[in-house]
Amino acid sequence: MKSRVKRFAIIGLSSILLIAIGLGIYTWLHWSPAGSVYIASGVAHIELPHRLRNGAEHDAARSRNGGNPYILRIDTEYAGSLLYYGASHTRNPGHPQISDITSRWNVFKPTVALYEGRSRGYFYGALIEPFAGLPEPALVHKLARHDDIPLYSLEPAYADEVAELLQLFSAEQIALYFFLRVYSSEAGGVSDEALALDLLSKRTDVDGLRRSLSTLADVDRLWQRDFPDQDDWRIYQGEPSYLDEISDSSRRIRGEHMARILIDLVERGERVFAVVGSGHVIRQEWNLCAAFDQEPAWDQPAGTTSQQGERTHLDDASTVTPGQNKL
Repeated sequence: MKSRVKRFAIIGLSSILLIAIGLGIYTWLHWSPAGSVYIASGVAHIELPHRLRNGAEHDAARSRNGGNPYILRIDTEYAGSLLYYGASHTRNPGHPQISDITSRWNVFKPTVALYEGRSRGYFYGALIEPFAGLPEPALVHKLARHDDIPLYSLEPAYADEVAELLQLFSAEQIALYFFLRVYSSEAGGVSDEALALDLLSKRTDVDGLRRSLSTLADVDRLWQRDFPDQDDWRIYQGEPSYLDEISDSSRRIRGEHMARILIDLVERGERVFAVVGSGHVIRQEWNLCAAFDQEPAWDQPAGTTSQQGERTHLDDASTVTPGQNKL
């Protein structure tokens, strides 16, 4: 009897061990490491002829399109092609856009892929997606790894974005913005000191922000000074005053960077497949159409435009370089 129990125990433990090993191997085979930050000489100096669409123009274009997806397709005779897919942000592996993106990918046959979000990896696969979901960046990872093509993040390096923002705002203001942007999302309006300490350390660990806000007491001091009439930052949801201005500037910096990357890759002859939230495609559309002599968008200005909204005629001797104008 004891021998039989021992035998069953050994079989049971062995089965559990084999299952664990199998799951470990499956997970390892279905892990996609972070895509690289795209770096190429001259990208930062690519001139964009238009400002990005503003909020009202974005809303009008999205309404005219009938919502999402918002897709921009550019084919050139002298360079490459672009399929820029403006998606809805969702983790639902059954969302219709999953099959739509996959179908368009297979027809387009890209040579390079890009996704929204900073360096991070994703798990994918039939055993993982029902539990972890399949956000659109993870889908791009999955498709790019399957086809073994280069994969890049569309985002600027964090240090580069911070450096640009420091031309407009103080280190304390920027540190508070980046810290609260993540904390508010993850805490969901519930105070979480441990999470706050961890995120504050991570978000300020970059040139220009170190020692700007070192403790939660520093955050308390800044919040009480600048937003005395608001709820405590630990439970507050929103971006009051200059935090909203930093958000707009960050969106502009990211959008200009994305547009320049896409222009550079297409000019190099690549077939570029990029997936982002639809707002980015909408805001960048004017510049991408103009860069490749495509038919202008229905509301596209006739001349070039600075980021401050001042019109410059196409035959003007001076050319505005976005990113040099302070908002």
